[in-house]
Amino acid sequence: MKMLTKDVWMEILFSLFVFSVWLLWAFILPLNEGPDENMRLQIVEFILEYGKLPTGYQKEIMDYTWGFTYGFRPILPQMLEALFVHVFSSFTQDAFVLLYAGRLANVFCGVVFLGYVRALGGLLFDKRSSQRLFVLLNVCLPGASFLFTYLNCDSMALMASAMILYYLSKGMRDSFSLGTCIWLAVSFSVCILSYYNAYGFLLTGTVIFSGYYLEKSTRGERPWKEFIGKGALIAGLVLILAGWWFVRNYFLYDGDILGLRTQEECAQRYALDLFKPSGRRNCVNQGISLGDMLFRSDWTVLVFKSFVGILAPLKEAHRSWIFAGYGILFLTGGIGILGECFWKGKKRWAEHRKWRGRKIDISQTAFHLGLAAAIVLPNALNVWYSYSNDYQPQGRYSMPMLVPFMYYVVRGIGYLGTEVEEKWRSIGKKVQKTAGELACLWIVAVLAFCTVGIMWPAYGNVTDRTEVRVYTLEELFGERDVGEGYGQKARLRAASSRYPAGAGYTEA
Repeated sequence: MKMLTKDVWMEILFSLFVFSVWLLWAFILPLNEGPDENMRLQIVEFILEYGKLPTGYQKEIMDYTWGFTYGFRPILPQMLEALFVHVFSSFTQDAFVLLYAGRLANVFCGVVFLGYVRALGGLLFDKRSSQRLFVLLNVCLPGASFLFTYLNCDSMALMASAMILYYLSKGMRDSFSLGTCIWLAVSFSVCILSYYNAYGFLLTGTVIFSGYYLEKSTRGERPWKEFIGKGALIAGLVLILAGWWFVRNYFLYDGDILGLRTQEECAQRYALDLFKPSGRRNCVNQGISLGDMLFRSDWTVLVFKSFVGILAPLKEAHRSWIFAGYGILFLTGGIGILGECFWKGKKRWAEHRKWRGRKIDISQTAFHLGLAAAIVLPNALNVWYSYSNDYQPQGRYSMPMLVPFMYYVVRGIGYLGTEVEEKWRSIGKKVQKTAGELACLWIVAVLAFCTVGIMWPAYGNVTDRTEVRVYTLEELFGERDVGEGYGQKARLRAASSRYPAGAGYTEA
């Protein structure tokens, strides 16, 4: 029998560690501590009780505080959660066991996500150190790990994003073989039926796929028949696998294929006056400019912090050293990317002037444009929703960008490391290796600390995890943080959206 190498053992132990963390978080987390979990659970219960999918109008899943249901939006994640609950219900009817079973569907998405991120790292990076850092940053980010432990749609969207990028990268190597095209269509379909904020990956796929064949055409090939045939295959499979949902919406909601307009109308009719769309005190109707929201309020800071991970009431979850550490990693990666773009751009411009007619690599350019779209679009939607609709500075709305964002962070860090190594030779190599290992250890240590230092103290002693907890302002923020001012109002709105009225947030 072939002996396993040290690296393989390390990967096995790491995978077991992450899997154990997700299982534990899913176990200790009370109902609805994850945003809107109770509303997702109602959909799961409806599917199990009636054996069919609910419509957005279904009273059984209506939240009369906000006046709408999540039945208007794609619910493939809830269908998977219902399958897990159905299997467990054959053995028990215990309420928490069945809730845990539903959460296991999201843990499953996390396991698949881990597998694809690991495989994607092998395609994107040559160095093992960069591959390792790429996996750790994606999987161990507390905010991302949290998504894999309660009922939501974000976890499946993250899984689909990793799948899409893996099969796009693989397709650029195997000329989009039949198997790659089929799996790419499956990945697009899962993305479409999971979460609207992840739809930027459809543009990403289109740009990268088209750019690959455009590059082939510049090399004297005639790939357009193959391009049209494989493009039609992917599009056809997506229409079959995911199109049924929008056809259903068209007939249910008078032509509203996305269901968003109808959801707003429902909220206007049934929500409490304070939460009706027409009565929301957003930045637009308060006369606050977009610049003020981004740079003079705490919106940007809260989005960054919750992207990294706010895992419990703020008075228990706030750890400045965690946010500072990830901020340094992101900033270092950003500096590295800017440096790489500047020096490589300068070099290529000099080559272009020396050898007129030198062509750019269209395929690689399209790849980076596609990744840029996957990063920019969810953030643009996040900004616009908070500004024009409902002020909610939540990092999870930007989370679909996770994989491409971490790719550039790792690439930038790798570029700086290479520069250090080339400049300082043997000393630089040791510095780079030591810094990389310390960064990896720190990332793993943060996830371990979040488990024993934040999640367990906050939730370990809860006796009934099927009961929705209600918090006072002091419990959420601590007494010294309860005050006045625009920034405080922003924090209160963030809290009221994380802990919906009547389910985790109340005024003392």
